[in-house]
Amino acid sequence: MGGDAFQSTERLSEEDYVRKCEEIKLLLGTAGVNFGFPAEVSDKQAICKERGKDKPYGDVDVIIAVEDHRRRTEIVKLLKTSVGLEGGDVLRNDTTYSFLSKERFQIDLQFCKQENLAFILAYQSNNDFGALLGHLLTPLKLKWSKLGLVLKLRIPNVSGVGTCKAELVLTKDLSVVCSFLALPGHSLDGKTRMSTTEIFEVLTRTRVFFLTDYDVKYKIRERRKRRPVSDCFFNLLESNQIDLEEQKRNIFQKDEVEMLFRSFRNKIIQYEEYISLISEQFNKKDEVLEILASLKECANSKHAPNPKFNFQILCSWCPD
Repeated sequence: MGGDAFQSTERLSEEDYVRKCEEIKLLLGTAGVNFGFPAEVSDKQAICKERGKDKPYGDVDVIIAVEDHRRRTEIVKLLKTSVGLEGGDVLRNDTTYSFLSKERFQIDLQFCKQENLAFILAYQSNNDFGALLGHLLTPLKLKWSKLGLVLKLRIPNVSGVGTCKAELVLTKDLSVVCSFLALPGHSLDGKTRMSTTEIFEVLTRTRVFFLTDYDVKYKIRERRKRRPVSDCFFNLLESNQIDLEEQKRNIFQKDEVEMLFRSFRNKIIQYEEYISLISEQFNKKDEVLEILASLKECANSKHAPNPKFNFQILCSWCPD
């Protein structure tokens, strides 16, 4: 994904991208499999053109619900033979197979289980939307990943060991994720193409939006130039005249989950109480307590003094 698996590839214009997707759609339709293309930001062509890029697409991503390896090989061969560059290589990275089209466009075929198709399409849709959401989740010990909405667990500052960490998937049910974070359903339906302005409006109206979370390292202009959607988002953030924090507080007055996030950020409640309350929202408190107990046990076992290294041994090394 991203168009960098091969050297000397060609970027795609909007017309190239639509045409190539239609070609692939017809071929996969004959194969009788479920598939989809992650939704692209609706104004991608315009924002890229403003930044001197007439061709906004680096590759064509296709998500295909096929788990059987032999069947995957057949589908890769079908598409490669029909639209691929003659004599070109097929590169594999885990469940993703990449090849060049006759025009030297990079085609990425990502295979998954049928039950994961809708989630992966949602996760990869609208370009940087997921990454921008992830920046908001990180200070709240949450993570938006290919596994779902994840709670990050840790036992910090164990002397001689460091921090013991684990992760627990709270849910990958998209409707539950949207309800918990206060995201509109269309933002994670894997189909709706949002504009950069819509992405801005959606993210600044979530329960997890705190303006300071988009700190300096995410605003560095040289880094932003490579990510047009993120660049547009931060431009809107910097030029917006309304008080976004006040707007959010008005939306979520007396909202228990938003107050929980705010209390944790302001250190009114401590980490273990916070993750316990978060896990209760998903009926996973017992699992969290069990994992924390395991982390503590692991930390204690690592921290226990080595019976082979004791005072007598130290004296033998330094007899004086």
